Amino acid sequence: MKRKWFLTVFFLLLITIVPVASATTPLKVFVNGHPIYGAPPIVRIIEGLPFVSIDAISSELKLNVEYDEEKKTVHISNKGEPQSEVVATLKKAKATLYATKREGNLEKFRLEMDGETRWFPYWRNSDTPAFGPRLFFEDINQEGKEELVIILTTGHGTGITITEAHVLQKTKINGQEFYEEMLIDNPEAIINKNVKTKKVSNDQVEITIGKKKTNAPFYKCLKHETIDFSVYKNKLVVYMSGQLTPSTVGGILITYQFKDNMYQARKIEYLKKRPDFIVESSFH
Repeated sequence: MKRKWFLTVFFLLLITIVPVASATTPLKVFVNGHPIYGAPPIVRIIEGLPFVSIDAISSELKLNVEYDEEKKTVHISNKGEPQSEVVATLKKAKATLYATKREGNLEKFRLEMDGETRWFPYWRNSDTPAFGPRLFFEDINQEGKEELVIILTTGHGTGITITEAHVLQKTKINGQEFYEEMLIDNPEAIINKNVKTKKVSNDQVEITIGKKKTNAPFYKCLKHETIDFSVYKNKLVVYMSGQLTPSTVGGILITYQFKDNMYQARKIEYLKKRPDFIVESSFH
């Protein structure tokens, strides 16, 4: 249960305190030049540092303060600013993803998972519900422990879907385990390095991957209007395709493996049609 919690919460702030003549003289507090009064005194000195009651200054600072008694957390935000909300959940991972809606995007992500809280201020996702974040909890590196995979949609439109993946993997440091985000090799860089294309006729392109050559009527190198990450058959994958007229019917599937402390391409193949990825998570 959430309720306003002002009187007993104290928050360290940069404040102006007028020196006092004696220990019994109340400290005077100014916020943006305006004096703040309170009874009982609103300042406490703890280990030589001044702490001020949020109740006394929240109005002047235009703050909203909420206390979640069940989770033992305090949320402080600016009045009028968009508030974070649940954008995806995955029960089997005990994971809840929060974000703030702003100008058509989700931003300022916060992940609560298995008692841990992580913040990701630079993540972005469309705020269109159909393109909400997707969460997976699978052992994608085949090491016996599940990883949390978060797929974000950074762009979409007619015939266009651009996503990015984030993998949080349990890591042990100094005897303690926590989820650490791992590096993922850029899929466009992988294709530029390993896939060669050559136009062989007005409507045919020769695709070379390693020693294998395939003729296809669609593929246009360096024009990937579909970059779709997912978890497929317990592996992190990304499907990449172009957009022509008519729409493309095939693309490149990259299957990743965990090697040298990052996710790198294990297999690159041309598929005549997009695989049927399983969509997980719930959207709000």
